[in-house]
Amino acid sequence: MQRLVKNKDGALPSEFFVAHDLCFAIHDILVEFLKSGEASGIFTTHITFTDKADAVAFKENNDIFHWLEATGRLDDRALVLKTVVLPAVLSDMLHSFYEALECSRKGKLNITYALIRKPIQESLYLLESIVLDEIGFADKLATEPLTLRPRMAGGMNGHSKRIQTVLERIQQTDAFDAEYLAQLRYEKTEDGFDGVCNKAIHLFTEHKAIRTELMNINFVFSGFDAKLTQWRYLYGRLPYILIYAWRVIEYIGASLRPTHPDYTLDMNRRIAAFVTLSAKNTAHITLPLQQFYDIYRTWLWNHCYEHGYATPCEDDMKRMALTGAFPGEDKKNVQKRLATFELRAALSRAAAGSGSKRLVTQSN
Repeated sequence: MQRLVKNKDGALPSEFFVAHDLCFAIHDILVEFLKSGEASGIFTTHITFTDKADAVAFKENNDIFHWLEATGRLDDRALVLKTVVLPAVLSDMLHSFYEALECSRKGKLNITYALIRKPIQESLYLLESIVLDEIGFADKLATEPLTLRPRMAGGMNGHSKRIQTVLERIQQTDAFDAEYLAQLRYEKTEDGFDGVCNKAIHLFTEHKAIRTELMNINFVFSGFDAKLTQWRYLYGRLPYILIYAWRVIEYIGASLRPTHPDYTLDMNRRIAAFVTLSAKNTAHITLPLQQFYDIYRTWLWNHCYEHGYATPCEDDMKRMALTGAFPGEDKKNVQKRLATFELRAALSRAAAGSGSKRLVTQSN
């Protein structure tokens, strides 16, 4: 994962550089997951026929999902849909986040906020549905896809309960607060993306929480002071949601093929360093955000201690965020670890290339 050194060419003030790079680090990790997953074949599903008659019935059916439902293979249908939906939705999310961050770098914040609404509200909601109930998700997608919209959650209380269950499932209840995640994604409050995203999309808004002021047009007259406020909110809150999204996607990905623990720890170390570095420039730190920063900083300190390294200073964390290096770790050792990751990825791609890539395979 290479750092995107583009800040100097844009309008982004230096106080937001670390948080901007943190957002891109999450983006890059997820891009690598998508690329390596496609190369190694984890998004390819294999279904075993019970006998020759089963295979013949499949070949005579033009609709695989109809055949899966008719033969009662609901688990297989859920797996097929998961392997199709995950990379497609994730790719769409990453395109939106990339362009949103690039527009932020250039000071085009109305475009930034317009772009992030769908991925943090709708796309993430869809992926959470897979975590909560794979079989139910597949059934809804096949029969009632409109029930997979966020409005079906049952209001803010429904969103909070739903996210709490997701956090329990992915074992992230210590780091994240369900009510705060629901607020950030769906409430039109001062501390909620839905309101500012609506303003970015519409010239005039009438909801009492985001009503356009007299003699104003949303975002059109934003001067530098207004942009500073918009940047502070974006970089103070978006990393929290992006890291949560990463954890959700990581959980789904592990159900297809577990990631090597050494690679997982390396990425966790980098993100924990980024999070700890970004904390000091976050405006208006809420209790859930403070808990988030404390959890990541404490994990990082303990992680370094358990591996025989000192508590990282700021320079250590900068190096760690970019390379995964422990405090004072020899450069050759870091390079060797990265080479090991690359070798494992190459072997995985080779193994996938030598095997069958058909959707359905017949048993002997």
